[in-house]
Amino acid sequence: MIKFIVALGLFLAATKADVQDLYQNRLLSPFGNRPPFGANPGPAIKFDTPNRGPQVAILRQEQTVDPDGSYRWAYETANGIVAQEQGALRPQGGPEPSIAAQGSFAYTSPEGQPISLTYTADENGFRPQGAHLPTPPPIPPAILRALEWIAAHPEQNQNSRF
Repeated sequence: MIKFIVALGLFLAATKADVQDLYQNRLLSPFGNRPPFGANPGPAIKFDTPNRGPQVAILRQEQTVDPDGSYRWAYETANGIVAQEQGALRPQGGPEPSIAAQGSFAYTSPEGQPISLTYTADENGFRPQGAHLPTPPPIPPAILRALEWIAAHPEQNQNSRF
């Protein structure tokens, strides 16, 4: 009997409760109450990026692309970096042409050394030239004489073994 009275009391309380808020005449979004795409829901997220140094002004910048596929670009910055390149398409014998480019750049290294490099890039690869690049040591005189002797005296019998 007590259970019946408690259940009846809960039923009467529920029927007297104001449930007008539950029956709103509006269209509900399938995405909940998220803002539409592109709306700014709040403050932007700030990403920390590593300090890449001070901003450097570009003093000169040129870019040209010709209809035949050749191009030229060059720039110079306030901190002394200078770079330029020109290139062109070259027929390679296949369906696709290759690009041949020549260029240079110059800057001052963090140690204060001026760096200047010129390069050629084509079907034979990238070939840089600069005073700062390492070079192979000279061939010792004894090995050089041996190589010259081998070139002057080709082996008579190509089928012999070592």
